[in-house]
Amino acid sequence: MNKKQNPKKSVKNVLPAVAKPLTEFERQQLIAKSQAYTDEVLANSVVYPEPGTFDLLGHEDARELGFTGVDETDLASLFKRSKRNKNRGKGGGGGQGKALPNPAIVEAMVKKLVGRMAVVGGAGMGMTGNLVLGECNFEFGSLSKARYFEDSYRLIVERHHIIFASEIDDQFLDHLATLAPGYKAFTSVANTRNQAVGFVVHPRLKVLNQISYDEVANVQGVPDLRPAFRLDLEDTVTGDKFAVVVVHLKSMRGGPQVSGKVRYQQCAIMATKLGKGFVGVIAGDWNTFLDRTSDLDPLINAGFKIVYPNDTTATHAMGGRLDGYVQLNMGGLGCMTVRQLFADPTIGRGLTDHGLVTVRNRAAGDKNAPCDVEDGDDN
Repeated sequence: MNKKQNPKKSVKNVLPAVAKPLTEFERQQLIAKSQAYTDEVLANSVVYPEPGTFDLLGHEDARELGFTGVDETDLASLFKRSKRNKNRGKGGGGGQGKALPNPAIVEAMVKKLVGRMAVVGGAGMGMTGNLVLGECNFEFGSLSKARYFEDSYRLIVERHHIIFASEIDDQFLDHLATLAPGYKAFTSVANTRNQAVGFVVHPRLKVLNQISYDEVANVQGVPDLRPAFRLDLEDTVTGDKFAVVVVHLKSMRGGPQVSGKVRYQQCAIMATKLGKGFVGVIAGDWNTFLDRTSDLDPLINAGFKIVYPNDTTATHAMGGRLDGYVQLNMGGLGCMTVRQLFADPTIGRGLTDHGLVTVRNRAAGDKNAPCDVEDGDDN
């Protein structure tokens, strides 16, 4: 038989390499790298200082909080007081060596990025028009970090009806929910690095149910994966019902091809669990380049669509579009804008190494409403 006519070989040839499960060698490789990173994260964790104390801090205070590894002869380098300083303090796991920026400077940067967006979080506010969805990896969001940067986070929360949050703990999201009236937080179980996923939800949206897809965190014994976490929602203004799922897939640590096998399996689990009748949105940190990936093929083959599939705007400090939205049976999503919270050289990744990705669901609000000018094209 001609090789081109062999059905087994034909099927094998059309499947992407990542469709194959990990070999035992690859699995052990990923386990070792994951455990090494977990050890690094736990050894280098930081505690953010109390709000309003930035100008009182010295080197010894910084060392006690875990902000070490930067040139200690220069406070401007350590605390980012100098606007000309471009040292971004790259530290493992958001810990040692990470710069501690002045929260007032961070707030000014965030306000510049989101200030033209309408505020929807307030008494009676946000109850008409488009739903505004935001997504962000908050890079080891803890309670101390939430308190330290709370003025910046308030600017973000009060401009969205729902935020898909990754790399956070429950105390971080609980605090964010207090920053605007009526918001509520919902958080998954965390892994051993205290990395969970979750949502902050505007009072316009009624939560009908919540589901944790723990199978997404259990792929071939690879440790410290995160579950996919789902809320079923009702828009109390329009009566529309839909689901939202937040994800933080396997990192590329171990190489994009090998780690892609895990992400492919995670997407296959979601495609099966959610089914073709799913109405809603999946969003988060996919840890793969959404404009050029096959890791999401199980979802794509099940009918899911990447929102703005060809957009190449970097959502991570190292470059690449890692964050975004995937929808099924959910018309009206558009107006995507990436706000690069890491791009200011004064702050670098002091707040987070990811961007804030915002879309609007015009189908759930005023279907004829255009995008706001500052939020991109109406398409």
